[in-house]
This record gives sequence, structure tokens and C-alpha cells, in this order.
Amino acid sequence: MEHLIKELITYYFNETVENIESVPFGLTNYSQVLTVNNKKYVARIYDNHSKNLEKLKFEIELTTFLEQHNNLSFKLPGFLIAKTGGRFVELSNGQFGSVMCFIEGEVPDLTRVSDVKEYGKTVGELSVAFKKFRSDLLMQEFKFSKIYNLHPLSNERSVNRFFDQPPFEIESNQLSIFLHSLQAVQRNESIVDDLPKQIVHHDILIFNLLIDNQTRKMSGVLDFDFASHDVRALELAICMNHLLQFDDGSLLNLELFLDEYSQHMTLTDEEIKWIPFLMQMYYVSLICIYIGQYYSGREIEEYFRFILNQLVIRKQWIEQNEYEFIETLKSRLN
Repeated sequence: MEHLIKELITYYFNETVENIESVPFGLTNYSQVLTVNNKKYVARIYDNHSKNLEKLKFEIELTTFLEQHNNLSFKLPGFLIAKTGGRFVELSNGQFGSVMCFIEGEVPDLTRVSDVKEYGKTVGELSVAFKKFRSDLLMQEFKFSKIYNLHPLSNERSVNRFFDQPPFEIESNQLSIFLHSLQAVQRNESIVDDLPKQIVHHDILIFNLLIDNQTRKMSGVLDFDFASHDVRALELAICMNHLLQFDDGSLLNLELFLDEYSQHMTLTDEEIKWIPFLMQMYYVSLICIYIGQYYSGREIEEYFRFILNQLVIRKQWIEQNEYEFIETLKSRLN
């Protein structure tokens, strides 16, 4: 990939690149941090299984809209204009690449009350901005309820093949829970698809957030790679999952988050009712994406095990706390 990064650089800079650093996370695309004239940028080469031309154009249009037409309290990674005049380039091997502005900040700490509140505010602000976005672009459907449309190499046949002959050991109890959850997603696909929709980021996790280490205010939201038209309550469900990974499973952080989120967004009773299901559906969808990435040649075991374990933990937590959880959501989101 290094030769492709070097090729990408030639489309954007005449100056010497002073430093190139690896990005320590991200399974889908290949990214590097560049320093040119003492200024940092992010160079990205897109995975050709998950990023076609229409998806890339959509991401550029969406982030440009958010930058220009919304008074957001945080920054977005704007796409630089290449020497060709566009905001992306096609490289010699057919993959697409782009260079974006680098945003200073650190990953939020969800054990801190202030960061949890900033997280809720940020998701609420962004969700309201997404409601205003309209596009004439025809984009491939990317709904998390349609689990066999999330990766070109992940379909019903390949998922069944993966679990019939797994490439690494999977605990029988975890496998059983996943298969039951998979069947539930298939049974409820049409019901979920009837819930209100808008643009959803799908990945507002702390790894895609930056917070100022002095003010503890959110400084940036990153990686709109999976943004698409989907069930709007799914955004909140994904964030609820993420929050629960960082505490002991209590509702305290969820309440802090919701108090800020609800100043911008509200949901219907029907949406609230389906959030526990959407939380589990999210993990099923991720596992199907990872299976597609496995068949594309990527090493997935660590990510796969983590997400499967989270599905098991979340299912058990919901079974124990669903009534109180739903009442908490209703009290803050109506």
C-alpha cells in the first residue's frame, strides 16, 4: 500500500512530505497521517469491495453539506481538492483515494461525565443536521436490517458456509445466540424497515470522535464511510451499545447521554420500543460485514470475537434491564 500512498500524494502536493504515520485503527480503508509544511492531513485509500464511485461521491456531498450549511459545534474532515480539480482521484490500480484535513484532538473518555455529555450533544446535533440533507445521487442501498446487502462477499450462502466451517473456534453457546439473533433480524426486517428513516452515520464511536483535551468540548467527527439512508433510531441504538461497553451496565451514563441528545432529537414510542432489538441487530450486521471482509482476504478474528462477545453481553443485559431501559428512554425522548 505504501506505493499507492506515494502515488496519491503526487495528486495533491508539490512539497516534500515531512512525515508519514500509520493510523492505529480502521479495518475497512487504508489511512496514513501526512505532515506537509508543518500541517497534518489524512491520506486515505478506499477498499474496493466496500467503496464504489457512487458511495464516495455521496460521502463527499454529505460532508460538504454538513460543513457549509450547518452551524455545528465541531469540525468535519473536509476533502481537499486535488490537482485534477476533484475531491478524490482514481489511482493506477483502479482504487480511489483522497486527502482530508486533519483535526486535532484526542479520543473521548467515556468514564468521564463531561465526555459522555459531549457525546450525547454531538450525536443529537449531527442527527438534526442529517435530517436536512437531500441528495439527487443514486446510491447503493446500505441498510443494516438487510444483512446480506452490507458487503458484496457476505450473502446467505457465504455466511452459512462460514459458520459450517469456521476458520477459528467459536463457542457453541455464542454461536447459538448469534444464529437465533440472525433469524430474528430476518423475521423482523420488514417491520424495522417501516420505522422512520433519515441519513445515519452508523459509526459514531469514540474512535471516530475527537475531543479537545483542555476544554473537553468535541472538536471533530470523522469517517462518514458508512453514512446512508437508514432507520434513524439505529444511530441511537449504536451509541447506546458503545456507552454500555465502558461502564458496569448501569443506566447512569445512558441518562447523561440522553439528557444532552434529547435537547436536539426526539423519537416516537414505536422507535423507542424497537431500540433494544436494533442494538442486537447492529452486532449481527457487523458480524456479517466481517465475514465478507474475511472472504476478501482480511484477518478478522480479533474483531469478530469482540463483536460476537458484545452481542452475547448485550442480549443478556437487555433481558435483565429492558423494562427500566425502555422507561428511561421514554422519559427523555418523548
